[in-house]
Amino acid sequence: MQSHSFDRWWCAWALMSPLVTATGALAQNSPAATQAGSPAAAATPDISVFQLFLKGGFFMYPLAFCSVLAIGIIFERFAALARKRVLPREFLPGLRGIFKDPQEDRDAALDYCKSHDSPLARVLAAGIRRLPRGWSAAEKAIEDEGGNQALRLRHNMRLLYALGSVATLLGLIGTISGMIKAFQVAAVAGVGRVDQLSTGIYEAMTCTFAGLAVAVVVTLFYYFFMGRIERLVGEMNDTVNQFADDYGINEAEKRSEDERELSASVA
Repeated sequence: MQSHSFDRWWCAWALMSPLVTATGALAQNSPAATQAGSPAAAATPDISVFQLFLKGGFFMYPLAFCSVLAIGIIFERFAALARKRVLPREFLPGLRGIFKDPQEDRDAALDYCKSHDSPLARVLAAGIRRLPRGWSAAEKAIEDEGGNQALRLRHNMRLLYALGSVATLLGLIGTISGMIKAFQVAAVAGVGRVDQLSTGIYEAMTCTFAGLAVAVVVTLFYYFFMGRIERLVGEMNDTVNQFADDYGINEAEKRSEDERELSASVA
């Protein structure tokens, strides 16, 4: 996503640079520029964020919507990917205290997983639920549910990624829109009206800044959350393997594989 975004912005800057250069040259030759040495002309007016937003034109509104939506997803991801919600430290010791016998304590273990709901609890509950069908069925259920929970951890990540791309494109469209307005003023009023020509450039630069700001922030958080998801999935796999070793699921599966290989060699 970053390489395509930078290519778009380089194209936009390449298109804008002649316009900005021409505007600077016109500003030096215009009558208004002869008074640039006066204190009134040299003073830069203070512009609030809201005024800057309004000067950015129509495309600042969808950019604002993208930023608000991205902020909501970022807060939701921080809450959903908290380690205590995905991998509670006290869950596995508590399950071991209840699930001592795979047959007699099965219902109690399932109730415990249900009352302490988390992605880890759902994965282990799937294996415990299939234990009556054999160790192989339990391991298969754990693998399937583990894949489902890993997919759930990535909830809203595609939308967050898309918001970064859309913000980049919206900023680029706003940039082109401002340039079109600037050239329209130059075509109608003439090149000497620098004050009117600068309005379009103002809009273009504001949209460029807003689009880049939203895209950069969203991209940083996207890769931050993807890294956290990978770490949580890795820790979940380690915890599940530890549970399987404690209750002999891995050993039973290994014995089954050895028996199948022996049967195949005999046949």
